[in-house]
Amino acid sequence: MELKMSASYDATPEEVFAIVTDTAFREQACERTKALSYDVKVSTSGGDTVVRVSRKMEAKDIPDMARKFVGETLTVVQTETWHPAAADGSRTADVSGEISNTPVTLKGTARITANGAQAVQAIDLDIKVAVPLIGKKMEPFVVDAIRNGLQKEHDLGHEWSGK
Repeated sequence: MELKMSASYDATPEEVFAIVTDTAFREQACERTKALSYDVKVSTSGGDTVVRVSRKMEAKDIPDMARKFVGETLTVVQTETWHPAAADGSRTADVSGEISNTPVTLKGTARITANGAQAVQAIDLDIKVAVPLIGKKMEPFVVDAIRNGLQKEHDLGHEWSGK
């Protein structure tokens, strides 16, 4: 199931990139999503900047049909590999993730581009729940949970950019 989201900031692509690759920003985003615990690592690999966020979440809004797969908590691991800036300052990232010990995976891309005096951060994900028969029924719940988390992160990004 696809998930597409974007947010505009009164900032440059370089400023938005600096925010989304800031360890303190990612830690605050984990706190905003009520993570029980989290681990944020920002590193470089060649010319790429790699952001890896692992957060343990309470599984309270999980439908009953999925509870046997996740238990009382779930650990969401997301990795963004941001590539070097293009000449116009735009950036792209390969995004991958999983909910540990479950059949849930996500894969896609993120972009930061200029749009006039603003920067737009966009993410396109393909979310899969690889469970026969009920996987397609569970995907909307997973997509909604990810969408809510991303919205909180975008809201925090607006606070950080001062706009």
